[in-house]
Amino acid sequence: MSTFWQFRRMNSQRNEVMKKKNDQLDNRENKTGILVVDDHPVVRQGLTSLINLEPDLVVCARAENAAQALEVIEKEKVDLAIVDISLGGTNGIRLTEQIKSAHPHLPVLILTIHSEALYAERALQAGARGYVNKHEAAETIIAAIRLILSGKEYYNTTIREFLKRRHPEGSRCDVTDLAAECQES
Repeated sequence: MSTFWQFRRMNSQRNEVMKKKNDQLDNRENKTGILVVDDHPVVRQGLTSLINLEPDLVVCARAENAAQALEVIEKEKVDLAIVDISLGGTNGIRLTEQIKSAHPHLPVLILTIHSEALYAERALQAGARGYVNKHEAAETIIAAIRLILSGKEYYNTTIREFLKRRHPEGSRCDVTDLAAECQES
């Protein structure tokens, strides 16, 4: 087989795979729709693959920056936004504020590589319902998504302890992690 025909065959196969992936984005029937906002295509694709494995969840849209995310939220029925902090243009904290201002009932989960000590409290103040580091296991990300969709918040033990030290007058009892319920100070 000539190189030309091998290339055509590979290109055709790649196009079929991409069509299937795009069909997955549209397969929304009776599923909770999630918007993934990250400036790295491989992260968007990886999260889409991970989330779409869940029988009741589907990535309904992806965006690489804040402007795209806000546009998608206006056009699509989004039940949860997963937002990275580092984005082209504005950052994820500012995007969270914009989302919460325009759509106060839309929960936001921050999924980032950045340190909890630097950004978790700002994310909480901006209206995020959770903060997960990209170093966490896939199961933790899915569990955080489910917890937030149930109306609770997700912050790991490190973040809870940090917030307790910063606000010793009392802890937020709705701030939860997967291991334990938040205890009163």
